[in-house]
Amino acid sequence: MVGVEQAGNVDSVHFIQKGEAVRIFTGAKVPPGVNTVVQQEFVQSSAEGIFIDDRPIQVGMNIRKKGSQTQRNELLLQAGATLYPAAVSCLAGFGFDTLPVIRKPNIIILYTGKEIVSPGTAKQAGQVFESNTYALVNALKGMQIEAKEITWVDDDEKQLTEAISLALSKCDLLLITGGVSVGDYDFVVRSLNNNQVQQIFHKLKQKPGKPLYFGRKDEKLIFGLPGNPASVMTCFYEYVFTCIRKLMGFSQIDLLQLNLESSSTYQKKAGLTHFLKALVRDSRVEIVNHQESYKMNSYALANALIQLDEEETDIVPNQLVKVHLLPL
Repeated sequence: MVGVEQAGNVDSVHFIQKGEAVRIFTGAKVPPGVNTVVQQEFVQSSAEGIFIDDRPIQVGMNIRKKGSQTQRNELLLQAGATLYPAAVSCLAGFGFDTLPVIRKPNIIILYTGKEIVSPGTAKQAGQVFESNTYALVNALKGMQIEAKEITWVDDDEKQLTEAISLALSKCDLLLITGGVSVGDYDFVVRSLNNNQVQQIFHKLKQKPGKPLYFGRKDEKLIFGLPGNPASVMTCFYEYVFTCIRKLMGFSQIDLLQLNLESSSTYQKKAGLTHFLKALVRDSRVEIVNHQESYKMNSYALANALIQLDEEETDIVPNQLVKVHLLPL
């Protein structure tokens, strides 16, 4: 043995000739002349030389060759890739200490409804506990986003117009829940018009979430979500989630979609696309009970949505259906 090579030595001081060996530690640069490394537990050393256990030895074993992980000009990560811990480690291993990323959008939530009160307060007849902002805030947290502001606005056109104007001056994406339909006290659409918001669409042929509104003002995007909590969640996952992923530059922007066999029966009339709360388990999907738009007890159990398209009228057991997995 002619010497030792320690990890971190920039220049090797050894050049191995035929019949010679050098002790080398994990991570050390392989010195010139070396083409094979044998693990030290299989080697015995003495003054007379080194002795290798009776085991097969292959040229090149235990040596990590240059470019064996990534070749020159090979793409390391796609634009829009999620920087999971392993991706960050990979980039650091190539010497990147900084890189350009897309910032998270500033999101403000406005919620309306004279009848709603905060959980934990005394509720009177005719009032309901507000839950939509809790759903939206936690759905955003699941996307690693904190809502910038959450504000209640009375069912009043002037107040709502002013609140929308202020919110649009501070956010990239505005989410409004309630007041988006056509009732006498639904002022969201009129208040958006008062702010010169360009309507992209209002009302969809779907259930739940038919009154959904989407618009923009300059670079600001606005979603008017229904007031019923199950409608809010469905519209968030089917539209807002995708929009935010697009804004953040992700290459995969939609919910993960699968075709799975149904364990359930369901019927509807043609004319509206239905998004059904469902539970995926054992590679099959089951439609849960309580599909009404005001019921969240079924959503609390669901991990997926089944999409039954406008022209489709039923689901039968063992039928393949379109399933959108929820990012729980």
